[in-house]
Amino acid sequence: MKKTIISAALLVVASILVAIGVAEISFPESFLTFTDQDWLIDIWPKAYRYNIHVGLAAIIVATGICVPAYRLQKDFAIRALETLFRVGIGGMFIFASIYKIQDPHQFAVLVAQYQFFPALHLESVNNFFALVYPQFEFWFGLAMIVTPFVRESAFAIFWMFVSFIIALTWALGNDLGITCGCFELEDGDAHDKAEAWTSLIRDLILIWPTLWLATRKNHSLIKVWRRK
Repeated sequence: MKKTIISAALLVVASILVAIGVAEISFPESFLTFTDQDWLIDIWPKAYRYNIHVGLAAIIVATGICVPAYRLQKDFAIRALETLFRVGIGGMFIFASIYKIQDPHQFAVLVAQYQFFPALHLESVNNFFALVYPQFEFWFGLAMIVTPFVRESAFAIFWMFVSFIIALTWALGNDLGITCGCFELEDGDAHDKAEAWTSLIRDLILIWPTLWLATRKNHSLIKVWRRK
C-alpha cells in the first residue's frame, strides 16, 4: 500500500509537470505557464523567450519521475498512465475540434495557408478536409475516453499526429509563416515560424504516448482498474 501511495504521488507530480510543459510549449500566457509571469519578467526580462526550453525540461523531468513510480508499483503505474493518456489526449482532440466544427469556413482558410493540397493538385480537397477532419478529431477523441476501443482510437489519432507533423514540416520547409489552427481559429496571417515550431515539438512529444496506447488491449477506463 505504501508503495502504491508513493507511486501515485510521483505520477501526480509528473502529470502536473507534463501539463506545465505542454502549456509552456503550446499555450504561453496561460495559467499554467511561468515564463510569462510579471514577477519573473521583472527579474529576467527575456524569460518569455525560453518557454519551449522550460516546457521540454518539465516533460523530461516528468518522464524521469515516472521511472521510479513504475519500479515501485508497476501495475498501478501502467493503469494510471493509461488513464491519464486516454483522458488527456482524447480530451485534447475533443477540445481542438470544437472551434473547427463551429466555424468550418475559417478552418478551411487556415488549412489553405499550408499550401499543401495545391502542391498535390488537390485544391478541391481543401474544403472537404476542413469539414471532415474536425469530426474525426472529435469522435476518435471521444471514443478514446468513453469506449473500450482504445487501440483503434489511438491508431487513428496516431495517424492524425503523423499528418500534423507532415503538414508542419512542409510549412517550415517552405518557409511559410502560419498559424497552426490547432486550438483556436486565428487569422492565417502569421509572419514568423514560431507557432509552427512549437506545434511541431508538441506533436512530436504527444505522438509517443499515443503510439503506446495503440499497443494496449481494448477495455473501458473502468475495466482498466477492475481487471486483475
